[in-house]
Amino acid sequence: MTKPSDKTKKKKFRRSVKGKSKAFYDKAKKAKHKCGLCKNTLLGVPHSKGPGKITKLSKTQKRPSVPFGGVLCTKCRTKVIDEAVKIISKEKKENELEMKPKNYVMQMVKRIK
Repeated sequence: MTKPSDKTKKKKFRRSVKGKSKAFYDKAKKAKHKCGLCKNTLLGVPHSKGPGKITKLSKTQKRPSVPFGGVLCTKCRTKVIDEAVKIISKEKKENELEMKPKNYVMQMVKRIK
């Protein structure tokens, strides 16, 4: 009987040395990392079939060394920083923020202060 973890994987039949065909389960390829707000793919963040290849990379190769690097895309990151600056300069209040980026904006406000 197949294991529950194998049921979602791709099934390929390969011929063994004895001449009998045998089922092999391939691991699914990892998905690309996505932005936390707009769900677009993140640039500068590696992805591969196995986690072992990514763990061998250095910290700076795994994700960009900018605020929210590996979490937000560049467009969303600039929006969050702009909103944080507006809150610090008291052009905007916390209540006027949208719900999705509010958490990121408040983190940025703490970093800037």
